[in-house]
Amino acid sequence: MRNRLINTILIMTAYVLTCLAIFTGSYFQEALAVNVNQVSPVRVVATRDVENTVATQRNRDEAAARAAALPPVFAHDPTIDTQIFVNLYTIIYRLDEIRLEFEDWQEQQSMLQLAAYTQWQQQVAAWQQHLIQMGQLIAEGVDEDDITGPEQPSEEFEFERDVFPLNEHFTNFGVRLSNNQQIALISLSADDFDNFRYILHSTTENTIETPFETVNETILLFLQQNLEFLLQDVEIMQAAYAILVEVLMPNMIFNETADTGQREAMAAEYLVVYLQQDQLIVDAGEVISAEAYAIMQALGMLESEWNRDIIPLIGIYILVAVVMLTCCWFIRLYRTQIARRTKEALMLFSLYIGVLLVLWTMGSLSYYFMPVLAFTMLIAMLVNTRTAMVLNLGFTFIAYFVIEGTLHYILFFVLTGSIMSLLARYTIKRNHIMAVSVFAALFSAIIAVAISLTLEPHQVVYSPNLLINLAAIAALNGFLTVILSIGSLPVWEAVFGMVTPIKLMDLTNPTNPLMRRLTIEAPGTYHHSLIVANLAETAAYDINANPHIARAGGYYHDVGKLKHPQYFAENITGLNPHDALEPINSVRIIVSHVEHGLVLATENRLPQILHDIIREHHGTGLIKFFYHKAKELEKAKDSPAKLDKKDFSYPFNIPQSKESALVMLADGVEATVRSMMANGADVGAMDTLISKMIKDRLTDGSLSDSNLSIKDVDAVANSFYRVLKGMYHERIPYPDDPAVAVERR
Repeated sequence: MRNRLINTILIMTAYVLTCLAIFTGSYFQEALAVNVNQVSPVRVVATRDVENTVATQRNRDEAAARAAALPPVFAHDPTIDTQIFVNLYTIIYRLDEIRLEFEDWQEQQSMLQLAAYTQWQQQVAAWQQHLIQMGQLIAEGVDEDDITGPEQPSEEFEFERDVFPLNEHFTNFGVRLSNNQQIALISLSADDFDNFRYILHSTTENTIETPFETVNETILLFLQQNLEFLLQDVEIMQAAYAILVEVLMPNMIFNETADTGQREAMAAEYLVVYLQQDQLIVDAGEVISAEAYAIMQALGMLESEWNRDIIPLIGIYILVAVVMLTCCWFIRLYRTQIARRTKEALMLFSLYIGVLLVLWTMGSLSYYFMPVLAFTMLIAMLVNTRTAMVLNLGFTFIAYFVIEGTLHYILFFVLTGSIMSLLARYTIKRNHIMAVSVFAALFSAIIAVAISLTLEPHQVVYSPNLLINLAAIAALNGFLTVILSIGSLPVWEAVFGMVTPIKLMDLTNPTNPLMRRLTIEAPGTYHHSLIVANLAETAAYDINANPHIARAGGYYHDVGKLKHPQYFAENITGLNPHDALEPINSVRIIVSHVEHGLVLATENRLPQILHDIIREHHGTGLIKFFYHKAKELEKAKDSPAKLDKKDFSYPFNIPQSKESALVMLADGVEATVRSMMANGADVGAMDTLISKMIKDRLTDGSLSDSNLSIKDVDAVANSFYRVLKGMYHERIPYPDDPAVAVERR
């Protein structure tokens, strides 16, 4: 019930996504209406006066571009002129203050110099007086060393002026000037300074007379040339230039209101274009331009109509539903394990949706690039050839409505997909892969060329190169389909646990670890497994089951006997260990080989189908030998206990697939026939014994869920008899050589 619900959800999801892909795909878009750059099938004229929105928009865009190209609007701001003069006279006022401070400093230095000079003269006069007195005293006989007087002054007057602290006065001046420029400014005479101030004022006035947006190079060059002409002193000229550069600022400011208004007025100056009634929009055979398409859209010619769009869409959805339900019905009848196993259903869903998404994405490309063949070949590899052919037809039909298919598309993918499905069976052997790829490329190219010759014969005459390119692309599609499909198999095996023939062949390789353990630890079981595998595989071919799964199932069905190999008949060479055990304990050991087999299958990551065969190959069958042995022991007791058959039966499931049923039947038949032949039975009785054993399995319900028909059961019996008869055929007795006979005696 749970699997059925999941499968229903997957089918509904696939249907919804398919409908969405069709609705948004290129086919339905074409069915709804014509499109830009397509050829108009009819002559179209205006049914009424209508605006040509594309032409109008073009005019509107051109007007907007002209408006955007307009220069920004600036306006003269007189307050900035006033601010310029305020800044100028602030600097001049500060410079005048510094000049006055410099004059005061100079006057102070002059007074200090005068005082120092007067003092020096007094010292000179006093020294001269001292010399006169000293001459008189020496004349009177006084020793020169005893005569005291003032120090001798310097011969010339010396006075060192202080340095005017320029940095201290010009720190907050506001204009960066060099020391030489500062000295030159404060050293100007009053008349020169008045002239300097006048030049600054007049130059500033002449500069701002024409409003400007930035203090650009033209203005700076004007200042420099004007000041060089008016001021001869370089330092004074450079100082004036620095002051003017500092105080000048743009007196034109951006007028946002005027700018916006001007641009809006310019943008509004465009022509609205109209088409008059009955005026031609597009003629038949002409390419539909964006302008013509917009006019038809404005006239309502492209609007959805019930009889043009909705009804065909409903029809397509019904057809898609029929195709999908038919495919699901086929799978339900002939691939029941997909319906029962969620992973296989998810695999089909994922593969379908993945390829559908790629088709939807590549809808605008040539159909020869479409990966439809990859979908078909993967189904053939992962499921079987018949299912691949059916699903290829369904998927090709569905994709037709997604990618705007043509008759070329239908013929190519139906024919090539069928061939790919058949070629997939040859990819089992790795040395065949390249040959299969070459054949796939060859068949794809031949079919593509044949279709083109049939439907487009003019290409042979007028465009032979196109035919060659077509064949090359089709061949590349076929070649890459095989390579990519085989290369992606490990992904499907790992993600969804899918079992491919290549995977099964790897598992049946004698070098496989479990197989090597069987050959060493349980050689009898290994030999038994080989015969079971041969029987199951041969029968699988005869009833169209999967021979690879049947063979792998025969190899691994008894792998659990590795735990206690000595307790199973095919491995017993001496005393039977069961003779020392209670029948119920022997049954537990026999049953445990299935449980341990599942453990080994899990540890060695065997596919789920082999898990199922290991679990189901005995079904719920009764272990008759130990059951009857237990009954005999109970009869010998004074108070025999009542035995429950369930205690002596396998507690597992009956086979759920043909392959599992074949392994069950082959297992029982091989053991019984081996025992019969060991007791000297006639080969002729083998046929009856095989038929009886299979009939018993059919009667006790062990094959109820295996999907084996009565016809299949008969075919299986014949297959088993054919294989076993070849194994146990009677050999021709050869007469003994007398010498050999004597030696034997």
